[in-house]
Amino acid sequence: MPRRAISVRLAAAAALAAAAASAFALGPHETALLVNGESSASVLLGETWARLRGVPDACVVRVSVPRGEDGKFPVEIPFRDFLERIWTPATNALEEAGVAPQVLAWAYSCDFPVRVGMPTNGVAPRVGAAVSLAGATFLRGRAPTGAEISGDFASPLFAGPGPGPSGEARSAQSLDRLRNKLLQEFPLPSAMLAWTGERGLSLAEARAALRRAAGADGTAPAGTVLFAKNGDVRWNTRAWSVEAAAGRLRAREGTDAAVSTNSPAAFSGGPLAGLFAGAVSVPAPPDGFVPGAYADHMTSYAAAFDRPSQMKATEWLKRGAAFTSGTVAEPLAVWKKFPSAMLFAHQLDGCTALEALFLATACPLQLQPLGDPLCAPWAPRIEPVIEDGGPTAAGGRSFRAALAGGGKIPVSWRCMWLLDGVKAGGASSFAVAPGSAAKTLRLVVRDDFRVRHQGWTEISL
Repeated sequence: MPRRAISVRLAAAAALAAAAASAFALGPHETALLVNGESSASVLLGETWARLRGVPDACVVRVSVPRGEDGKFPVEIPFRDFLERIWTPATNALEEAGVAPQVLAWAYSCDFPVRVGMPTNGVAPRVGAAVSLAGATFLRGRAPTGAEISGDFASPLFAGPGPGPSGEARSAQSLDRLRNKLLQEFPLPSAMLAWTGERGLSLAEARAALRRAAGADGTAPAGTVLFAKNGDVRWNTRAWSVEAAAGRLRAREGTDAAVSTNSPAAFSGGPLAGLFAGAVSVPAPPDGFVPGAYADHMTSYAAAFDRPSQMKATEWLKRGAAFTSGTVAEPLAVWKKFPSAMLFAHQLDGCTALEALFLATACPLQLQPLGDPLCAPWAPRIEPVIEDGGPTAAGGRSFRAALAGGGKIPVSWRCMWLLDGVKAGGASSFAVAPGSAAKTLRLVVRDDFRVRHQGWTEISL
């Protein structure tokens, strides 16, 4: 193709970006998507989410977790199999693709186990001697001790507070800022897009839930967060976190908080921006949820899908929530193992659903998050554009970062350029070398607040 034709094509592509979206705090280029190659549903659901979120191909990893003898995908796998079938091949693939340094979180598609059994070393297994898939991932393949599983583990991401006057609350921060502080001690948060096995969602329901969640980004929906108070130990063990969080919610325009002994089925104040309860089963609120809401009934077996007792976390996704979580083994009444009410305040600060959950959870080893981890309804939008800077002296192409509407990038903000999803530059301009085999150029622009927000756009080369 003649050089002028190439120039015209690139200029048009820069003016009309092939893809553009707000990525908010945690971005798609910082999120690895794992799909189970043994499941067509896992591949399809992963492809759906990757398209919705703009996850680069380099960040998509296919691993193999086979069906069990009963023809179903397992709810639980041994820790050894987690390492051999998931952790090692996925981390190796991300290293080979060149994206490991930029990945801050993982998203599992469906048809993965939710529970990882821990080695007992010949000792009879205790109650709860297992962690969630997210818990095993969080520890980056390290086997936890029994004491850590019981609640002694202290997440370095937890922003507090704890119960009592000595509890300290820290400001929410996005994962990239925390990684820069924690360095080698930074854990690996993750979520599962959906559980589609027994007592789960259908594939159609799971895809619809992800589409709803993606459509909620940056919409700042008005609504009430309902704290469904009762006298159960499931409520009492975490009631201390409610009033402070409710006060922060009420101070934000467009959001309210209600602490009520009434059943959610009796709440008639419109769609809920979130729900926080403590019961083995919770009826659906009559007006449903605003797009992007988190809901949680915080019972022992919400993500133990092989146990028929108690309502499952997947019910919230069916009812319209974008994100939820549940424990995969008996957690006992240990407040550290569940998110605190501050989760909702972190969401209003602009965190993604995944960030808000892990900032609010002190010991997440038995907790399995479910839904869209990148959903961020209360984050501001950043809309960058790629401007064509013309040819370089060496015969390549140059590009400049700008904001939609002709705005300039503020001096304190950061730009990042990615070729085929791999970080390649960090200035406000970028040059593609002559003869480059890259197929896509992505620009990511981030602000400089405590919770960083970002947006991205991408062109074909």
